[in-house]
Amino acid sequence: MVDDLDRNSPSARLTAVLNSPLALEDVEAPETLVPRIDAQDFVRVARALRDERRLDLLLGHATAEQLTSLMDLDAWQRDRVDVAQARTWLMLLARLYQAMDKPRGALIDLVYTMDPEMWTMALMTGTQVIVLDHEDDQSRDFAHGELDEHRTWDSPDGFFVVGVPDDDFGQQALATIELIYQDNLDEGRKLLLSIQSGIHSQMEEDLRRWREGRLADLGFVAWEEAMKLFTAFDRTAAATEEPRDFRYLDDPDGMLALPRWQTSGLLARVLERLGDTEHGQRAREFLLLVSEVMAAQRFPPGDTGLQERAIHQTQATISLGLELLLTTSTEHPDPEAFLAERVVAIGLRDIFRVGYGALEKLRKATAHLGKATRISLTSPGSLLDRPWGPSIASLSAWYPELPVMDKSAATRPLQTFADVRQATALVAQSGALSRLAFAPEGFGIDAVWLTRADNPEQLVIGDLIRTAIVHIFLPGSRGSLAPLTPDDLEWASKNLVERARLTDPVRRDFSARCDALGIGEHTGVLATNLLTRLEVELHGLERTDEGNVDLARTRGFLTIQDVAMWLTARHGAGEEN
Repeated sequence: MVDDLDRNSPSARLTAVLNSPLALEDVEAPETLVPRIDAQDFVRVARALRDERRLDLLLGHATAEQLTSLMDLDAWQRDRVDVAQARTWLMLLARLYQAMDKPRGALIDLVYTMDPEMWTMALMTGTQVIVLDHEDDQSRDFAHGELDEHRTWDSPDGFFVVGVPDDDFGQQALATIELIYQDNLDEGRKLLLSIQSGIHSQMEEDLRRWREGRLADLGFVAWEEAMKLFTAFDRTAAATEEPRDFRYLDDPDGMLALPRWQTSGLLARVLERLGDTEHGQRAREFLLLVSEVMAAQRFPPGDTGLQERAIHQTQATISLGLELLLTTSTEHPDPEAFLAERVVAIGLRDIFRVGYGALEKLRKATAHLGKATRISLTSPGSLLDRPWGPSIASLSAWYPELPVMDKSAATRPLQTFADVRQATALVAQSGALSRLAFAPEGFGIDAVWLTRADNPEQLVIGDLIRTAIVHIFLPGSRGSLAPLTPDDLEWASKNLVERARLTDPVRRDFSARCDALGIGEHTGVLATNLLTRLEVELHGLERTDEGNVDLARTRGFLTIQDVAMWLTARHGAGEEN
């Protein structure tokens, strides 16, 4: 019996709806439950029910504040109104009010309780309103003539002819205007006059200011304020800084609502050392940090996926800051107690800044590498082989992360000092790879070949190096590199590979060039990547029906097929030797 009562309690029913929005079907009194859903959860539930085509379970019972939050979080793109999204939501609302047999005037009451300017702005784009002259019998015909390429509608009060584009976007506007007219004739007339005379830019600016105030009340932070978080804080100073005043965290009202804060590793163990009151303060501080991390990266406030990403980034950077802070007190008898004491004294914010200091150094090092070496063509690191290309791309971002190599575009935050060492090594290896390719002590490849390729964006440095290795060993070759022919590859497969392994002279030459550049510490990882593929490609060359090497199915080299347009421009001239 107790379990049944617990399952039927308001809190249990609310939790059930948040976990599965369709559970609203089984709620006996949705008009009392729905208003208890907070702003962000309301938006998430609304999106889910929209996909299920069951918004009737939610929107008709929502408060004007909830519906305004829906527009704030789901009908904007940064600082601009997403007119298409806003119009769709407002049309759905108007139709739902009609379907639910709301009393006459209820829709207009909702319009005024929300932002009436949002209704006007969402409906004015592409909508033309012509005011009729009642003393001119032909004014209606003239109006329809002016709007002959539009779908037209005559207002029931006889004052206007409305024209909209004859597509779904225009029809949404017309349907919403008709429903407002049905709800209140006078207010429908005011709406059309507002659409006719409204100034889009001024209206959007007013809406933006009001929205910013509401988002601040929900705990969202303005971009300018959020950027103050991203200043490095010296770990030595953090270890001795005087205690801060955190009384502003005692009041949870207005705090950003986020999923349950789950921690692990060092951060979790440190938080376990805190008392209940202190833990509550730190949880609220963490929510503020997440809001700032989202705002600084200009994540849309209502995007729950990006919200989860910001949570992971914040946790990871705090964890990194704790680990760096620990290096300042290596002889402390209880390291986790020391970190807990520092959390109480300076809070999570400054520890985040300690962690961000390491990320900032990585980002600067990556940016310097991009300026000092040739590693990019179309985007950061685009000339580099895996894993270096994706690594440079993600480490060049404003919030540096590491790529997840088994997923094409996924990245993860740097959470430990081991992650920082890994990232630092990848940056160093990227520079070594570029120098090995283009420096005279390396393979001395002329970068002009990047401009001669038919599809240069598909080339990586490894292709050039593997081509140069074959070219160097070809009998009679001159220069550092030339596109390979089928005969060149045929010769290489017979003379540079023995028992599916590259010959020792190839490996010794590669190591010698690395040593000459002073990058010997990277020889092993570069050889594993570059030479292993060279070995595989030469051993597994595919052939045409005539038995020749098939360049169309050859990868990992620069061949004459890759520079066909350049060769044609040279009147069919052959390769350079």
